[in-house]
Amino acid sequence: MARMKHMRARSGDHPDGDIIFVRLHPGDEVHASLQELARLERIPSASVSGIGAVNQIVLALFEPSTRRYLETAFQEDLEIVSMTGTLGWLGDAPATHLHAVVSRADCTTAGGHIMRAIVSVTLEITLIVGDLRLERRPDPDFGLNLLALE
Repeated sequence: MARMKHMRARSGDHPDGDIIFVRLHPGDEVHASLQELARLERIPSASVSGIGAVNQIVLALFEPSTRRYLETAFQEDLEIVSMTGTLGWLGDAPATHLHAVVSRADCTTAGGHIMRAIVSVTLEITLIVGDLRLERRPDPDFGLNLLALE
């Protein structure tokens, strides 16, 4: 993950609402990279968006009736035409929740929850940083770590 590059653009005279631009490099894994950045920059919360290219990605759909993710793995050159999500915390650990739409060479698409993604060329990510710590907590109804917005 040492290859990840980032820069912070301040919004006014205070850090609330900062924007962080991130560039991931070939071989970087998206969740691990963003979690490393959250620790390094002490990001309390962020809205995440991105575009780029991957050659390995596992997308999933959560099936509420079974309380499990149905995963589909792709190992081919793909464009991430849209990635969006949140960065928060689960206890002392950064927690990323990301979804994406990817496109193949023939322009067909697939989308879902990103379980894992490996960058092939670059992944350009924008984080809009919040000033409040965003927490996730286990939800007994679904068995997921959901946003705690009380």
